[in-house]
Amino acid sequence: MSKRGVNQYRKDLLYRKVAGKKILSDYLGKVESLFPAEDRPEIVSLEETDIFLERFKEESTRLHQEVGRISRSELHAELVVMKDRRGDFYVLIDEDWKYCGMVLVRTMKGLNVDVEFGDKILNEIVFVSADMSFAIGFDFFGVADKYLIDIKRWRKK
Repeated sequence: MSKRGVNQYRKDLLYRKVAGKKILSDYLGKVESLFPAEDRPEIVSLEETDIFLERFKEESTRLHQEVGRISRSELHAELVVMKDRRGDFYVLIDEDWKYCGMVLVRTMKGLNVDVEFGDKILNEIVFVSADMSFAIGFDFFGVADKYLIDIKRWRKK
């Protein structure tokens, strides 16, 4: 990265950190609604978040990708499957992770499979395995009083 690029990144990072302090309490509430059993979530620094996501962007090109759409009621079943996954996962919630950092979860056993979009979490949850072999994203939206969730999965071929 050029010196100018590094300086711009630092400025952007500083802005994101300041904005993150303003929304941190709400963000922690979202994390708690998704993982109520967690004593204290591990929030990854913005720098580490950026590095991890850059690596995942590269790795995801080697993964098989599936997209689909599910109803609100089908979300529960998808989260039950997620709860049984083993290993560490990074979790990105709404756009808040851009300002506060992603969450590192050591076990999915504490995942609240009854979480509702629109309550605390507004429209997006993404889970990425720490080894980058699997990821799944849920993107909630409404059209004409009908609520749906776009789902995207990445997994090894």
